[in-house]
Amino acid sequence: MKKKIQFIVIISLLSIGKLFAQDALALNFVGDSNTANSSSTSRVVYEFKAYPIEEELNSIPKDMIGEHVFGELISKKMYLFESKYTYQVPIVPGNPQTRTMIRKPVIYDAVMKIERSLKKSLKNGEITKETALSDFNKVLDVALNVLTAETENLEKDIRKTNNISSMTNLFTNRINLVF
Repeated sequence: MKKKIQFIVIISLLSIGKLFAQDALALNFVGDSNTANSSSTSRVVYEFKAYPIEEELNSIPKDMIGEHVFGELISKKMYLFESKYTYQVPIVPGNPQTRTMIRKPVIYDAVMKIERSLKKSLKNGEITKETALSDFNKVLDVALNVLTAETENLEKDIRKTNNISSMTNLFTNRINLVF
């Protein structure tokens, strides 16, 4: 009887040790793609499925777009951004007046704030045109590709950011588009 109890205790200790080893391995696994490891804080990196928009951009005639500080490509992307994120609804049925509604207003407002900030920084000479162009190009690419994706956590992070530079960093460095 005493040997049976010792045998059961030894078997249970071995199985418990195996459980703890698996937990320790799971906690120390470095291949987690949802977070970026850093010593101070771990920041979430978002990944969204992307699609090429060159065909849509080429179908936009030049007389439909306006002038933009960052050039014709950004002007076309802004036109595409506006057309995808906004739509018109009638105020009252039968009345020709309409109200502009915005899809994903948090992302829309963030892109507009980033655009204003980059234009202001460019005007004041704080950044170069190439830097502003590449940053805003990435921001627009992200915004055009996340329209149909689930972005609840991203929108929470956008709401948490308190300045435009961290918001720009969120769009340019912490969001990956997978083509």
